[in-house]
Amino acid sequence: MTSIPVRRLARPLSIDWGHLLTVMAMAAWVLWYLADVRAASLDLENTLLVQPLCIVLLVMLLAVLPQCVRKEELPDGLKPDPLDRTSFLKVLGLMVSFGAFVWGMFHVGFDLAVFVFSLVALAICGERRWWFMLIFAALSAVILVKGYQLLVPFQMPNVLLR
Repeated sequence: MTSIPVRRLARPLSIDWGHLLTVMAMAAWVLWYLADVRAASLDLENTLLVQPLCIVLLVMLLAVLPQCVRKEELPDGLKPDPLDRTSFLKVLGLMVSFGAFVWGMFHVGFDLAVFVFSLVALAICGERRWWFMLIFAALSAVILVKGYQLLVPFQMPNVLLR
């Protein structure tokens, strides 16, 4: 008597919809932004930074895409912890401070906005050494402002770093 091989039914694929939608939204925004930049001008000076960065970001998003689909459940060590109230308030505080940073770049100066944002972000994230916060914020401001001045041909308003 011959035995008939029994095929085990494979577990259905599990799709992490939140992860998938986030990756897809990011890819859609990058594609829209790249199309908008190219529609405005195909001049090399205008697309020199944007186009390669958009392509790199799209490749990175494609590399992340397979992680949205799984065959088995995540082990307990990899499952995300639920967001508690303190963590949520920290994330919200960082979002609000980043919005204030973007507003402040044009109203109080790019260098001062970077310095203040760095201080606030470090404080929100739990850093308590005031001397470290001041040094880090000052170095961040100098590096970002000088790097911006080297890369971009038009001026941002600055208070101290000209």
